[in-house]
Amino acid sequence: MKAGFRNRADNNSMATISRIALLLALPVVACAAGKADLPAAFPQLARLELRNEGVTVLYPANRAEKTTPPPWLSEYEAAGVYASAPLLLRLGELPPLTLVCDSGPSADPSCRLLPDAANAETDVFAAPGTQFAFLPDARIYVAGHSNTFYDERKLYTWKNDRFTETAQPLRHVGVSGTLKQAVTLQHSPGGASMGVTLAAGTRVTVLLNDRSSANASSSPDYLLLTPEGLTGWASLPGQPDGTTAVDGLYYRGD
Repeated sequence: MKAGFRNRADNNSMATISRIALLLALPVVACAAGKADLPAAFPQLARLELRNEGVTVLYPANRAEKTTPPPWLSEYEAAGVYASAPLLLRLGELPPLTLVCDSGPSADPSCRLLPDAANAETDVFAAPGTQFAFLPDARIYVAGHSNTFYDERKLYTWKNDRFTETAQPLRHVGVSGTLKQAVTLQHSPGGASMGVTLAAGTRVTVLLNDRSSANASSSPDYLLLTPEGLTGWASLPGQPDGTTAVDGLYYRGD
């Protein structure tokens, strides 16, 4: 065999081995990355644990100060909900904003930012989540399994007098679980069948959630990975009880 052909053959073999190794590693990586860790991503930020509210807050210490909780927070306590207003934040060039977080009526935490602490209805940011990172340049990263089907990672930036979520074409899921019913794989979200049906009891990793369509906020289309390294899209709509066809993928919240 000529050297050129031998080198190409060796390169092809190495490429094949690399692809196989990557596929074998994907389930492990997906499992490890299934839960966001914003404190690790932003070690430069101060950390505040609101244990009763179920929220971790990360913030720039030199742009924050403690504040007096507004009187209306007592209404939360009367309703059996933990709530606090621990910080006044100065983000970017924005005026000071009061951070308010609560546990929600059914263990579904969320946080808000108020330009006027006396008025609970004037928030300029509101999102469910369990981890919130407020950056000095007025970016806000949110993560957590709260009022969602999985640990959603979101970015908010200031736009049109409010913090607005940055749209993502795909959102990382990273949940592993067992199928409770047979699922047919598709070439694309809502697309043609691949001719492959996974039986109930198959272990899968849910890699991604499609967010590119008009109904992106509640898309049931997920990219699955099988133990053999096969990938395909599947429709996994939520049921009335909050479950889906994958036992680890479920709605947590009200």
